[in-house]
Parts: sequence; C-alpha cells; structure tokens
Amino acid sequence: MRKNGTTSSGRQRWRCLRCRASSAGDGSNARGSAEFRAFLVWATGRMTLAQAAAMLGVSPRTFIRRIQWCWRVKPEIPRPASPCRAVEADGTYVPYGWCLLVAIDAADGTPVAFQWCDTESRAAYTRLFSRLPAPRALVTDGGAGCAAAAADTWKDTRIQRCLVHVLRNTRTDLTCRPRTDAGKDLLKLARKLVKVRDADDAAAWLNLPDDWHTRYADVIGQRTTARDDPGNPKARAGRTWWWTHARLRRAYYRFIRLQRDGTLFAFCGPAAAGSVPSTTNRLEGGINADIKRVLDAHRGLTEEHMKRVCEWVLYMKTHDPDPGSFITTAPGETTEPPTASTGLPAGSISRGRTRRRRLRVRIRHQERLGRQDPMTPPQHARIKHTFRHLTL
Repeated sequence: MRKNGTTSSGRQRWRCLRCRASSAGDGSNARGSAEFRAFLVWATGRMTLAQAAAMLGVSPRTFIRRIQWCWRVKPEIPRPASPCRAVEADGTYVPYGWCLLVAIDAADGTPVAFQWCDTESRAAYTRLFSRLPAPRALVTDGGAGCAAAAADTWKDTRIQRCLVHVLRNTRTDLTCRPRTDAGKDLLKLARKLVKVRDADDAAAWLNLPDDWHTRYADVIGQRTTARDDPGNPKARAGRTWWWTHARLRRAYYRFIRLQRDGTLFAFCGPAAAGSVPSTTNRLEGGINADIKRVLDAHRGLTEEHMKRVCEWVLYMKTHDPDPGSFITTAPGETTEPPTASTGLPAGSISRGRTRRRRLRVRIRHQERLGRQDPMTPPQHARIKHTFRHLTL
C-alpha cells in the first residue's frame, strides 16, 4: 500500500500498487496477519479445524471462509547462495497420484528445492537438480532415475548409495529369516554394513564379502537345468538352465557392484569425511514423514490444497520461516493481497461496499416513504443499528 491523499474527514488514504484497490486506514494489516498465522499453524500441523478457529475466536465455518485468500499464497524455496557440500534427494508419494521430490542440505536438513511429478523419473530429477549448484556428493536411495539425472546434471558429483536401502534390498532377496547357512551369513554381513562409520570400518568390512565368497562359491555357482525341473515356469518359458540360488547370488553381487562403482563408501573419502551422510534417514524419517503425518491429519483436502499444504510444510523447515519474505503468484492464478483496513482481499472489499451502499439506500428510501415494508420492523431496526456508524 502507498499513500494516496486523504479522505474528506482528513484520514489517510492508501492505494495498492498491484490491484489498485483504495482503502482508508493506518497501513497495518493486523487481521490479515492473524489469519495467515492461524492458517499456517493449522495447515502445517495436526491441529483440528475447531482448535484453529478458536485462535481467531470464530466458528470453524467462519475460519474456512476467512482463510480462503491464504490458499492463493504460494511458497517458494530460494536458490542456495553457495553449493551444498552434500545433498540428499528422495521422493514421497501423496494422494491424487502425485510424487513430491525433495532435496535437502545434508549438513542441517534444510530443504533447498522440490519438484512435483507423477513418478521418480529421470526427467523429474533433472528438473530438480537443474535448480541447484552442483554439490560435492549426492545421497540417494539407489533409484535409476535419480542416478541418471545426477550423471547428466552434476557430472563431477559423487554418489553415495543409502546403506539402509542396501540392507532393505538384501532383506527383500533373502527374507528376514533365511533357511540356508549362506543366506544367514550374508544377511549378517548386510547388517554390519549399516554400522560402518569411517574409513577403518569400511576397510574391515570389505574383507567380509571375500571371505563369504570363499566359503560359498560353490553354492552361488549351482545351476538347475530344464531336464532336472521340467515343471518349473522357467522351463516352460523355453529356458534350458537358470541359477539355483538366484536371489542369494543377486544379493551378493549387489555388494560387489556398488563397491566397484564407488557408491558404497563414498562418505568415507578424504574430501567427504564427516560432511556426507551414509543414509537418507534425515529426509525419509524427517521431512517425508512429517508430510505424511500432516496429510493424515487433514484428510479430504482438494488436490490443489493438498499440494499447497505439502509446500508449506517444506518451507517451514527452512532457516528463516518468514512467509512474507517471498510471496509470489502461482502460475495461472492471481494472489490478492490483504488490504490495510480489513485484512480481506481487495475484491471482497468492493463487493462488501456495494452491498452496504444498497442497504443504506434502501433504508433511507423506506424512511422517506414513512414505512418499513417490505422489511419487517425487526429487520429494519437490525440493519439500521448495524450501519449506524457507516459513512459512505
């Protein structure tokens, strides 16, 4: 709002440079600020609608009506001024078929970028990474789309595979209770992997797969032919032979492949020691879990409101969660700022002023005629009392 002369009574008049709405007031927006704070507390937390309405001293229906303008405020996370030493990236799936890709600074867990998509594809991660300067390391859960996008966008960035996800993949192949001795020993080896903390632990662990292969090389090398098991679906598909312990073999060679690619212990390198995490737990167990908890508490939101709630949850995790620091207009929609006098969008002010003027004219017309019809006496008295201080 900018000063725009005075009214006939000498009060300061204010004019919005964006929507050209004019209003007389002190330039403050206490009501709009209170509504927006109540909206953020309710949208980013697990507070019920009745509890949020009690903050403003109104009913839940009135609260819903007064925060309608808040949904049009779109938060945007600013681009980091300097490259992060390490970035964690992962996607979480939310209602209406959307996937939210989030990238955080591994040093303090602050979100630095997000991207909406339908699946964790290469194109989606490329769009996410193109908004950030190249970090020294990227911690990921091992998705093919994320690794391919990082290779295209950040060519010199090292990739650290989340060790917890490696353990999960091993459990998927071997189950939590393997029946063979080879499977039990390999699962123990995977459980020791998540306990690696430094280069010395990594060097000690790298000897374990070699010892395991020395003991069970004949087991993972066993083959089954179609003649030995003619009823097997693989034999019916036309295959002549297959690995007898395919899942065990896949779990073992996963360790070998990751070690050769340099993605198993990238966090132990001399340039990354102490600054690169070995897991994505801070992202998956922190921000992604908070988004799911908030959405569970606000079931029934529309698609657009659901996306806006997720964006505000991310923004409130930043260093300086000041919603007014960068309010921008979302694509395809307009953001009507609160006016100085009432805290409501400018359009509602003009509509309300027109409605009050019509009622005022109606009251004066009925008084000149000396009658109160078609309004009943209680209605006439109530309207006259409501607008007794109104000057139009």
